[in-house]
Amino acid sequence: MPDSRLPADQQFFADLFSGLVLNPQQLGRVWFAHSPASTPAGSLRLEWPRLDVVLRGVYGNLLIPEQKAIRQGEMLFIPAQAVNMPVFEKPVMLLSIVFAPSWLGLAYQTPHNEQPQRKVELPYPEKGECAAMLVALTYLSASPQDQDIIQPLVLSLLHWCRKAVSSRPEPGLSRGDFLYQSICNWLQDNYAEQVSRESVAALFNISPNHLSRLFSQQGTMSFVDYVRWVRMGKARTILQKYHLPVSEVAKRCGYPDSDYFSRLFRRQFGLTPGEYRARFQ
Repeated sequence: MPDSRLPADQQFFADLFSGLVLNPQQLGRVWFAHSPASTPAGSLRLEWPRLDVVLRGVYGNLLIPEQKAIRQGEMLFIPAQAVNMPVFEKPVMLLSIVFAPSWLGLAYQTPHNEQPQRKVELPYPEKGECAAMLVALTYLSASPQDQDIIQPLVLSLLHWCRKAVSSRPEPGLSRGDFLYQSICNWLQDNYAEQVSRESVAALFNISPNHLSRLFSQQGTMSFVDYVRWVRMGKARTILQKYHLPVSEVAKRCGYPDSDYFSRLFRRQFGLTPGEYRARFQ
């Protein structure tokens, strides 16, 4: 029974997902966009993974000959940083799902309209299950013939989308709180990457100044201090459990310069990494 407490657009997409997952026999092949070295003129390179589901009609990706006519029930998975050139030569009813780090972007396109007729961005807490399925699909893009593995995985992803879209936002959690928590969770999972204020802000579709304000208003330390705090905590865990060279520990914690890492570690804990590790041997 429809949840009348959901906003109208959200309920619309919840019903769409219910129709898909309750009728899996209507779903067909999953196609994959590619990641060429350069972006052809007129094409789109997507920053986040996207899944396009053809609900009715014909949709196409001009960059790959066999994808010029993707038909009803078939899907196109576009991994992060992959490229496609959508074509709408025939009427199509299309559901597009964008999997961003802290929100789910949904668009519904009807025949004879190149612009989405319904579009919504829903914040959602990423707990790992969606990310794991997206990573698996990205790897499987190298072997698109394995449809017996790919199609059940995409069906599971659609089930996850249905659950996310059918859920009401947590009461009392503001957009700022949610965004701050999502960024912190992402940093705790990606601390080994070369992150910067600008790169993280771009990933979450906000300005660098907005990112700084979030940490000053919602948290207890600045963005730079938080990144260092996460990395130093991970470094302590590695030093306690593994006998790795300090240079390797530094690299695993996002510091290519081991001397700089050692100075930061000593400044925070009063011991060098080697002295700290000696306490646990």
